Amino acid sequence: MNISVIIPIHEYNEVIQEYLNKAIESIDKQEDSDLPNVIIVSPPDVENELIKKQYSGITPTYLTNEGAIDYQSQVNLAVESVTTDYFSVLEFDDEYSTTYLRNADKYTKSYPEVDIFLTMMIEVNEKNEGIKLTNETVWAQQFVGENGEMGYLNANALKQYTDFKLSGAVIKKTEFKNLGGYKPSIKLTFMYEFLLRALNNASKIFSMPKIGYKHLATREGSLFDNYLKNMPIDERKFWFETATKESNFMNDRPIDLSKLQKIVVKE
Repeated sequence: MNISVIIPIHEYNEVIQEYLNKAIESIDKQEDSDLPNVIIVSPPDVENELIKKQYSGITPTYLTNEGAIDYQSQVNLAVESVTTDYFSVLEFDDEYSTTYLRNADKYTKSYPEVDIFLTMMIEVNEKNEGIKLTNETVWAQQFVGENGEMGYLNANALKQYTDFKLSGAVIKKTEFKNLGGYKPSIKLTFMYEFLLRALNNASKIFSMPKIGYKHLATREGSLFDNYLKNMPIDERKFWFETATKESNFMNDRPIDLSKLQKIVVKE
């Protein structure tokens, strides 16, 4: 298996452990596939709780993040320990379909020129009820890349439809590092910014059809749940505009929050 799986965790409690058990079980239940390397990255106090757990079939590598524990920094750190050509980030409250790794492995072998493979994602609520499909727009709207083939994401499509997600995506390690990884300074829209930056630098992005990833979109207390409940519309607009601007720069830069304050005050 030429794909490693990164699971970032920033805090620990019984609920998170319950979700994590299901996420790892979804790896263990992969059909017709070798088990991948699994890297769990967390702060030291969380790691102490995690290493007490045993998982059938899988022995994760535990990576201690003693610096910033935002999602972006944790992924960037874990990528340094990836020894395979590709990696995928499985959020601890998400799950792979049983055929995910088998089919993802086929795509990486069939399309070696592709740098980022988006997954077909179903977003669910805490009752496991489907909310919507994400990333399927590449196919539903027949967006095409410069080579004229369906399934490729291009900059025009991304500007029309910003709701593409990199959770569960299969990413070429060398390309991720060449692009500078995720930018911790970008809040809410860091995945969108990364995709824009990748396309600005001629990375090839392909949306894998029928490759399932279940994403819990409304977990109480999660980062994006808090964003949706507490972030004003103008503030969201600020982060999308910032992502578009910052995607022209390879390196992470400090964000001028004074403009954000002006937007909020004006509202």
